[in-house]
This record gives sequence, C-alpha cells and structure tokens, in this order.
Amino acid sequence: MCITKVNEESFLMHKNLFLGLFFTTATLLSASDAGARLVEEKCTSCHMSSSGSTKLKNGKMGAPPMWGVMKKVKNRFKTKEEGVAFIIDYTMEPSETKMLFPAATKVYFGLMPSMRERLTDDEMSLIAAYLYQ
Repeated sequence: MCITKVNEESFLMHKNLFLGLFFTTATLLSASDAGARLVEEKCTSCHMSSSGSTKLKNGKMGAPPMWGVMKKVKNRFKTKEEGVAFIIDYTMEPSETKMLFPAATKVYFGLMPSMRERLTDDEMSLIAAYLYQ
C-alpha cells in the first residue's frame, strides 16, 4: 500500500471520528439546554433554582430550594444513574417514605404533588439528567 493511500485512509478515519464526536457533543449540549429550559418552565414555580434566587410563593419558598434537593440526592445516592432514577421516581410518584428531607420539611412545605400528569417521561428524564450534572 502506498503512503498516499495510508494517509487518505487515516484522514477519513480521523474525519469520521471528529464528526462523530462533534454530533455527540452537539446532541448532549442540546439535551442539556432542553433540561435547563424544562427546569425553568416546570420546576422553578416552587423550587428556587439557585441560592441567590429571590423567587418566592406567597411570601415564602414553595418547596425546598433545588440546590438543597440536589445536595440531599447526591449525598444519598452514590452514582449519577441512581440519583437520576430517584429524581424521576420521586417526582412522578412522591411519598413520605421516599422523602430525603426530615419530617419537619413536609410540615413546612407539604408533600410534593405528583408530576405524572404534568410531565412526560422524556421531559422528566431531561430534567433529572440536567439537575444531576
């Protein structure tokens, strides 16, 4: 095989690898953007999205702040997959037995309502993945 043929094959292999990485990265960034938009649209009416947020509901927080929720999730679950699965499960089917916060949190905020009728499974997956990152 001549050097020109080897260089051409190497170029094509690297080009395909680059294009694959480019499209994978673009897809991941797009999913992250979609997750961020969904969190803003669907979650921040109750959960403050950052420690500097001033969004309140009836003069008080409507639910624990998102950074606090994520701190609890990451402390409880060792892997991203476990944490994301918990977020999806709890959000779609919340219960007192699944709560990560102490009982006083439920007294103050109440139990989170199920989002089953408000979010699709795909939307919830995007939200959970975005929150965990």
